Amino acid sequence: MASVRNSDFGEFCEFVSQLREHGSNDVTPEQSVQEFRERQEKLRRWNERNAESIVQAEQGKAGPLDLDGLLSRVETRLGQRGTAE
Repeated sequence: MASVRNSDFGEFCEFVSQLREHGSNDVTPEQSVQEFRERQEKLRRWNERNAESIVQAEQGKAGPLDLDGLLSRVETRLGQRGTAE
């Protein structure tokens, strides 16, 4: 049977609670563990890619998120990608 490390057990319990709250009552314990592991891996990759930004935020060096600027840059990139294809 699949298991979760003791150090992750609290997070796993919270994850399963969220699954249930969102209607995933039919998920087996093994599926729950697999989904939790996949979520943890995605979070690890996210933190790895954003390590510098995370450190800057912890040091108070990060500014507020400019959502309009971000959306503008995404739209520009999507437009450039569309013309390159």
